[in-house]
Amino acid sequence: MIILKEINYKLYKSNIIINNKIDLIKNIYKIKDKICNSLNSNETTWIYAKYNFFQVSSPEINCYYIYKELKKIIRDFANHNRPLWFQSWLNFHMPNEVLEWHNHEWPFHGYISIDAKNTKTIFEDYEIKNEDGNIYIGLGNKKHKVEVLQNYDTPRITIGFDVTENNDIFRMNSFLPVD
Repeated sequence: MIILKEINYKLYKSNIIINNKIDLIKNIYKIKDKICNSLNSNETTWIYAKYNFFQVSSPEINCYYIYKELKKIIRDFANHNRPLWFQSWLNFHMPNEVLEWHNHEWPFHGYISIDAKNTKTIFEDYEIKNEDGNIYIGLGNKKHKVEVLQNYDTPRITIGFDVTENNDIFRMNSFLPVD
């Protein structure tokens, strides 16, 4: 794992994703079906509060290793050992489905690029060129959107996540503790 950039965010590169991309994508299709079947929805992004991607994907070995990597990244960015919780969800989008301007009202927000396509994430004061294997984490409450730079014909796959120090999250089923 390498830190690529650091301002009010950090950008890491995951060799787990890069070295196992084909198997990972194949299994994420199965995980997507599992999520959609259990929640009676074809949507995985906007129902984020009803599941945690890493809980649903726990038997998949590469997801397990990404989960362990993500917890280290969260701890590194938070730079403390106080209790933290995170939620995560699957973004599985065709070019006409990428996310427009939106915000995450949590202390930290990030995303993991599994199959980034030729896209970038535009924040109000900076941009991230999305690449497979990138794990972005930054401060929350930053409006952002995804821009498609070149059309594609299979879904863009990312895993979004939010992190909080507030344990008053009982209204949601999506949070797991960060060890």
